[in-house]
Amino acid sequence: MRIQLLVTLVSTVVACTTASAQAEPDVPRDGRWAATITAPDGKRQVARLDLRQFSGTWHGTLPAAPNAKGACKARRFPVTVQQSNGSGLAFTVWGDQVAAACANLTIELTPTTETQFEGTAEPGGAIKLVRR
Repeated sequence: MRIQLLVTLVSTVVACTTASAQAEPDVPRDGRWAATITAPDGKRQVARLDLRQFSGTWHGTLPAAPNAKGACKARRFPVTVQQSNGSGLAFTVWGDQVAAACANLTIELTPTTETQFEGTAEPGGAIKLVRR
């Protein structure tokens, strides 16, 4: 019984150590970024992203309900970073925290260079992010 308990304990420690060793370290992406979203119909929208310590501000326009009457245009929206490591950057722009008619924007990016990312914005389309 003791041997079985010891084997279980050692296996658990090894599994936890292996899992933590495989996790990628966080990489802060602090600074100012220029964002360009290209919708499926070819329309482009630009915005500025300011990041600091895994949160930030999106300066621009977000998709909105038809009756929004400009509530989501040229505004500042809070941002929360979900992933920032060597393999990518993912964050959410919280439109509904500014106005109920504004959509939240979920962005997932992969690095193309040290200062540039490309990926998708939902809703929205393709997005390109360049450090400024």
